[in-house]
Amino acid sequence: MNTKEFSRRKFLQQNAWAGLGLFGSVSIAPSLLAAQTITSPAKDLKKIAGLDFRKLREQYRKALLNQFIPNMDKYVVDHELGGFMCSVDILTRKLVNTNKRAWYEGRGIWMYSFLYNNLDKNAAYLEIARKSKDFILPRLPKDGSYYIASFTKEGQAIGNTEGDIYGNLFVAEGLAEYAKATADSSYFDLAKDIVLKAVQRYDRPEFTYNYKSEIRVPGPRILGHWMILLSVCTQMLRQKNDQEIRALADRCVDAIMNHHLNKEYRLLNETLAHDLNPLSDPVSTQYGDMGHGCETLAFVMNYAVLIKDSDLFNRSSKEFRRHVDASWDEVYGGYFHELVHVNNNTWTLNKLRWVHEEILIGAMILIEHTGDEWAINCYAKTEEYIRKNYVRPEYAFVIDSGDRKMQKHTQVRAEHYHYPRQLMVGILAIDRILSRGEKPSGLFS
Repeated sequence: MNTKEFSRRKFLQQNAWAGLGLFGSVSIAPSLLAAQTITSPAKDLKKIAGLDFRKLREQYRKALLNQFIPNMDKYVVDHELGGFMCSVDILTRKLVNTNKRAWYEGRGIWMYSFLYNNLDKNAAYLEIARKSKDFILPRLPKDGSYYIASFTKEGQAIGNTEGDIYGNLFVAEGLAEYAKATADSSYFDLAKDIVLKAVQRYDRPEFTYNYKSEIRVPGPRILGHWMILLSVCTQMLRQKNDQEIRALADRCVDAIMNHHLNKEYRLLNETLAHDLNPLSDPVSTQYGDMGHGCETLAFVMNYAVLIKDSDLFNRSSKEFRRHVDASWDEVYGGYFHELVHVNNNTWTLNKLRWVHEEILIGAMILIEHTGDEWAINCYAKTEEYIRKNYVRPEYAFVIDSGDRKMQKHTQVRAEHYHYPRQLMVGILAIDRILSRGEKPSGLFS
């Protein structure tokens, strides 16, 4: 017997799902532990996985509605002026500052609108989204440029430097979901307008971005930009079959799968030249934001589900598994997010929580539609790691990041996007699985 495989099975048998101790426990049947191959489609998730989906759903619901949302209401939401003040010390529960950010306003509008649309028709959630919308929309630049990154509590711009494309895209994502919640299509149209204008700016070959390494080259093509564009487009297409948005989504997929995916070592490069050709500098050719890579490929899988493209689903799921496996820390567990130099195997060793949550979302897509045993194993160990290392009862919010061993970690930030999104989409996926008698969808069988 392969010693490494036996060790992994023993680890799963003893520890999988144990990190859910804050919320309860979930059992995994021995049939999962006897998986004979790294990927094997299951006809019946009950028999293969032994996951107690009902119990897991209840744990997610309590984490979301009994813990996360009440703490957002107490410490983060500006009920008077609208918006979200996310600089909170998660231990003392005190605001470090009252600044607001375009990123976080868009994410908050989306989160509360999605919660209202899918899990709880509580008018208070829609009111929080409305006030955030009313706070941030008057500050949208009229010329199609990107939001100033940060604002005071009252809405005064902090500095006069243009932010980055993400702020506009997150606001558009929020508005599209808010449109569904209010049955007001004008917000969908506004979201579309913001997206298309952001892309027009993105398509200017001379434009230099003020976000991380993007300032190195004019008019760069950035994996993270295609990633969020694809996510927003996919959500909008679920509401309306808009041809311009569909064309943009297809363009994103082409850029991701046919250009950013490095043909030599089959990992996604973060930055390309404006014409989508590889850059010649050693940083770009050897650098991969593996967190973005895993999240991006999960979005591609999700888009493939929407358009029912089995070839795209199979290809993107294969690359998703490769990125996830390559990022796993075999010594201390958890996922690295930044591969600084591929050929030298040089990694940044800190651990970011959101990477783990996006991997859970991708793994759940595979579980729901194929019963993939690799995905079941991945879900178990990732969930266990999150609950053990990022979710602690003494904190109002989940830990954002930490060192390799998670012995030292950040303490300031109320994160209201990746964490609640994973809980919400997890609940909805479990509902669909239960409605099919705990069988995979068979969409791509």
